[in-house]
Amino acid sequence: MRLRFLNKRLFRLLLIAAPLAIFCILFFPAIASAHAILLRSDPPKDAVLTTAPGAVRMWFTEDLNPAFSTAQVINAASKRVDNNDAHVNPGDATEMDLTLKHNLPPAVYIVVYRTDSAVDGHVLSGSFIFTVSNPDGTVPTLSPGANPGANVFGGGNLTGLYTGHLDPPTLFNLIVITLVELGAVFWVGSQLWINFVLQMSSEKHPTEQTTNEQAQARFEKRFSFPTLLVILLANVGVLYGQAINLTGGNWGQALSLSLLSGLATSGRFGTFWLMREGVIALAMFISLYMLMRQQRPRWVNALLPLVNLLLGLMLFIAITMSSHAGAVSSNRVTFAIIDDWLHQLAAALWVGGMLYITTNYLPILKKLPLADAARSLVTVLPYFSPLAFAGVIIMSISGPFSATFHLNSWSQFINTAYGRALVVKIGLVGGLLITSAVHVFLLRPRLKKEYRKYSYAASRLATVNKVTVEVEAGQTVPVGQNATSNTGTEQADKQLSQQVRLREKRLNRKTRRLISILRWEPMLGVAVLVCVGLMNVFAGTLSPIAAAAQQQPGAKPQPFIGALRTKDGKFTAKLEINPNLFGTNVFTVSVIDNSTGKPDTNIGVTIYTTMLDMDMGTGSINLLPDGKGHFSASGDLSMAGHWQIRLQIRTPDNTLHEVSTDITTPF
Repeated sequence: MRLRFLNKRLFRLLLIAAPLAIFCILFFPAIASAHAILLRSDPPKDAVLTTAPGAVRMWFTEDLNPAFSTAQVINAASKRVDNNDAHVNPGDATEMDLTLKHNLPPAVYIVVYRTDSAVDGHVLSGSFIFTVSNPDGTVPTLSPGANPGANVFGGGNLTGLYTGHLDPPTLFNLIVITLVELGAVFWVGSQLWINFVLQMSSEKHPTEQTTNEQAQARFEKRFSFPTLLVILLANVGVLYGQAINLTGGNWGQALSLSLLSGLATSGRFGTFWLMREGVIALAMFISLYMLMRQQRPRWVNALLPLVNLLLGLMLFIAITMSSHAGAVSSNRVTFAIIDDWLHQLAAALWVGGMLYITTNYLPILKKLPLADAARSLVTVLPYFSPLAFAGVIIMSISGPFSATFHLNSWSQFINTAYGRALVVKIGLVGGLLITSAVHVFLLRPRLKKEYRKYSYAASRLATVNKVTVEVEAGQTVPVGQNATSNTGTEQADKQLSQQVRLREKRLNRKTRRLISILRWEPMLGVAVLVCVGLMNVFAGTLSPIAAAAQQQPGAKPQPFIGALRTKDGKFTAKLEINPNLFGTNVFTVSVIDNSTGKPDTNIGVTIYTTMLDMDMGTGSINLLPDGKGHFSASGDLSMAGHWQIRLQIRTPDNTLHEVSTDITTPF
């Protein structure tokens, strides 16, 4: 009967949770990729033009946030030549345009852009070049080592979020994100306890009703509103943290009201950030009502916990939709969001419930007599076990799925800060499982057994004491009872008293042991949520620019120089990429004929660049001879990260000789 009633209540939770999640995910469709990446431009990348264009137009893979997406065009001397009017096209959110000054002279021009994806809020910088040729047809080039577009936006979004270091901006983001996660898990876990543990145990065991009502009242008076207030303020901190990232760690600029309001009112992140605030504000209003109206109708008392639980599930949806789960590839984003939402629900069922036990339930038991506290533990906690087991199962399934959405290889578990935080989290969850198993399968059964022995001994002693009192009061004594039997009763009374004291001592020891485990066990849960915060702030270490960001601060960039032998063994090409940085680079190649050991100039050389960290297509650079045995040209490595450089040598008989190498380009 109890299991059927429990299943009925859990089924009610699923009826609320599942349709709500599916509805919100379908109502707010999420199509995401890693960043807003440049698809094409006019003029095209590396174009050589006979006349200067009047404007530059660019098209990207995702809708752009018009408030924070911008671009500049500069010349080789880093002088700006656009009209400072970069804007997202109102008719096409994937297009960004800007106009140029009139009559630009022949030169190499660098277009540097910064995109803020309206889908996931990720910021990305990139560049490409175009050239206006001289009247005589010659093509201007950049000086070797020149990289005029590298620092137009001051390094942009490269902070500890990408390097895996806890610099001040990253630490601030970690604190506010963890407070939001921890507060939400605790508050939703408390609503689950109120709905599915306290109410159910009170209905089945009226002796526990007073204790359960006191625990619920303690949460309403001391924790409900303060927890929601912390979540509200921490959520404002999340918005400020986004502004800090966008300004490259400038705390003062991040306080700009226009910047903060722009973040809150544009893009998907802003939409769901406002949804978070709205849900929290409504929950705070209900919490204040519950504080001010202690005496409420019975139907209101039954309805409000369910309303609060519904708001908590909506808060989880808003957090999930604006988290890293929404930034995976478009064909997996819906599954990633559902998985992340279920993972948060599991944390509330398990960790949130344990936090409620420590902060609200155990303090009430502390005021009770020992026997009553032990009875409550062995009576009420079994109603929490199905919730905790459900949380364990969901977390054990959703966790590995989440890892497959974000990690591409086993090496990322060790080589990235995100992966290392995930490894620690897995270890902590394992420790949490062990401690939970100890108190569920070992300590609690022993306490239950000891409580039964104590109750039996105490009831026998009470019966003997009752008989003794009746005799001393002069009531009728059964025939045959004499002084000898009275002496035997006294001896039995002493033995029972000693047995009760022994049972009481054992019960006290086992009760305190269980309470101690219950009090400290949630600390492992808090540590798990801190790891979740670390994974959130270090998600950028999985991005294409993360490897480049690992270089030592202040380290001087080094050009790439390598000797590459073609696959057929006929040529050796010496390749130099200078300065080997994000942006415009000069590619220089000299080719040695291996059969003669001398430079070969009667050839054509083309370089193909492919970004390995994400699909950006393949670019081509045709190198021009300088008459001294070298072939060179300017080209773009449009973002930092891992690149494949494929070199193709064409001989006069139209035979192609190829070789390729992989490089890592710093920012």
